[in-house]
Amino acid sequence: MKYKGGNFCQLSKKAIEILNESTYIDAKKKIRRIPASMRWLYIHLNLLEHRFTGKNEDFFFRAVKDLKKDTGFSEKTIIEGIKKLNDLKLIHSWQMHWIDRETGKKTEKHITAFRISTV
Repeated sequence: MKYKGGNFCQLSKKAIEILNESTYIDAKKKIRRIPASMRWLYIHLNLLEHRFTGKNEDFFFRAVKDLKKDTGFSEKTIIEGIKKLNDLKLIHSWQMHWIDRETGKKTEKHITAFRISTV
């Protein structure tokens, strides 16, 4: 949806509530609130879902290095954020391979696929 030269991102109210109310236990066994970086990662993944999904696909893919470039976060922060968002069941992610059209074989490189959960 476009408005005055910009775009909107539609987010689930329930997902925002989960992010605001959730906590996790860090490596030092302290209870922490969900960091702002993970919230921004969730919003960015939603933007990508709006951009890359449609009638034929209900998931999209993005390499961690591309997410790093998009968000400015470190790979460690992105990987931890994806794990936490999966744990909260806000997203579903998995590794996928490309299939070479000529040979029918999977490529060695993989990429991360994402599906935003309907909460």
